[in-house]
Amino acid sequence: MAPPKSPTDDRAPAPDPTTPDVLDPAPGSGDLRRELLLMKAFQSRIAGPLLRRFADPQQILETGMAFWPSRVVLTAVELGVFTELAVRPLSQQELMDRLNWHPRAAGPFLNALVDMSLLRRDRAGRYTNSRQAALFLDRAKPSYIGGLMELSSTRLYDLWSGLGDLLRTGKPGAEEEQGESEFFSTLYGDQTALRKFLAGMTGISTGEAMLIAARFPWKRFRTFLDVGAAQGALPVRVALTHAHIRGVSYDLPAVQPIFEEYVESFGLGDRIRFTSGDMFAGPLPSADVISFGHVLHGYSETVRRELIAKAYTAVPPGGALLVYDAMTDPARKQNLISSLSSLNIMLEMREGFEATTTQCADWFRDAGFVNIKKRHLIGPTSMVYGRRPGSLSRSNDGY
Repeated sequence: MAPPKSPTDDRAPAPDPTTPDVLDPAPGSGDLRRELLLMKAFQSRIAGPLLRRFADPQQILETGMAFWPSRVVLTAVELGVFTELAVRPLSQQELMDRLNWHPRAAGPFLNALVDMSLLRRDRAGRYTNSRQAALFLDRAKPSYIGGLMELSSTRLYDLWSGLGDLLRTGKPGAEEEQGESEFFSTLYGDQTALRKFLAGMTGISTGEAMLIAARFPWKRFRTFLDVGAAQGALPVRVALTHAHIRGVSYDLPAVQPIFEEYVESFGLGDRIRFTSGDMFAGPLPSADVISFGHVLHGYSETVRRELIAKAYTAVPPGGALLVYDAMTDPARKQNLISSLSSLNIMLEMREGFEATTTQCADWFRDAGFVNIKKRHLIGPTSMVYGRRPGSLSRSNDGY
């Protein structure tokens, strides 16, 4: 004989007391049912923390709204906040008076910089730079990288609003590449815009240049030619690291005063000089090492191969070519910044793109270079270098 049924056997299981009551979904409403189940799980004190760990939308929201903090940092650099605070601590009112700010937005703006660990606020309410901001965002210091921030604020920020058009048309959004115009010929005609652009390139290149100066085998060589050296971040760091090296920047004439001003600020005018010229017009000047930094990525594969072939002819036997860009590396699991950099140069120039390190090494090999090396530097940037077969003579020591 079967035991009698408990009066509670036909009831639904007791609800999780940690989960709020929600409406029962209507029969057949699958989407609503899934939404309610998901909501219950998120609200549960037991299952919620685990689920949020794997299905939290916060990262998506932060990425999508990343232009908020970006705009704060770019604006602070552009307005010179960190340079002002490098002189002495200032209160909110003093910053407002110095920078002509309206009181309505000043407080939240400064609070955001504090929360981003770029500023510190003492008990008296005075603001100072954090260590990183003091080192990298004070215009008076040689370690200043804010040129890239200023370039981003005045140029790249708006340029990226054309990303949808780039995806639809494949055409850059830069004004300098519209119609028959060409990026560098237009940019180099405006000295103010050129100065900002070159300072931005220094912001990109300074950390990379320090590592190249340490990791490339400079001891084997005595002279180098940096094609399109901008202000001279790489020549300066190489010269500071290796006392035996003498170098040249090879660029269009409009760059010369900007380059020489930067080099002289380091007291290196006797070892680094400027030679004006066009890398597309005729052969390149000769040197033990020729480098292209953030130059080749603006051009088609055909043009890159032509320039690499010119470099092969210009370096002596035993000489070397060095290329560094935000190249994607097939061996790296994560190439996000390289991909973004590729989109950026596509927005800037008609044929621009970031190559892979493998592609670049193949171009070297096809030109005749040997002993080709691929080395990651910092962030998205990698260098590829190779040697022309033969032994390097010292006949050009007087270079």
